[in-house]
Amino acid sequence: MTQQWRGVVNAVLYGVQFSDTLGPEEVSRVSTALLTGPLGALTLDEKYGALVAALESNEELDTVVRIKHSESELRDFLGRVVTELDGRRPWTEPAFRELPLSEWTRFSGFAPVARVDLAWPAIQGPLRRMLKKPAGDDRYWLLLRMRSGTEIALVWPGWAGESATALLADQATPARNVVEEVLGATALTPSNISIINR
Repeated sequence: MTQQWRGVVNAVLYGVQFSDTLGPEEVSRVSTALLTGPLGALTLDEKYGALVAALESNEELDTVVRIKHSESELRDFLGRVVTELDGRRPWTEPAFRELPLSEWTRFSGFAPVARVDLAWPAIQGPLRRMLKKPAGDDRYWLLLRMRSGTEIALVWPGWAGESATALLADQATPARNVVEEVLGATALTPSNISIINR
């Protein structure tokens, strides 16, 4: 668990490294970021659990970022973040969660359900995520689990000799539902996506 809490704490500290004070505004901002933003493939419960584990540890919290606040100030700040997160329950799961890139082969047999007429890296802005090239493939991938539970992959190039990105999903969820959920969860627009009739 130490490795997991270190990653979460480092991400939090990186976000406040230039803050002069760790007051209520920073507590609220960091709490909102933890509740609404991605942090690897971690769930909300895992992020929360990592902060609690960090506070329960006897280890130094800031071993990487090295912000200007003392250890006791950091522990107090993280404790107030945990309290704020508790006060915001019940939590709403984010619109999607990124899955580990190592799982890309699981998606390689899925058929494209839609074509996104944006190339890498232009598609990364509307998705607010980076597509990455896994070992063993020459294409760029992004794997997501949507709030509904549907798992999708975005792959560029989606087709040889074309600059479009393929949106892959299994056959169980209708393509229209997949596309509607993706449009609702990202800054992609209907003009960017066309459903592929299967």
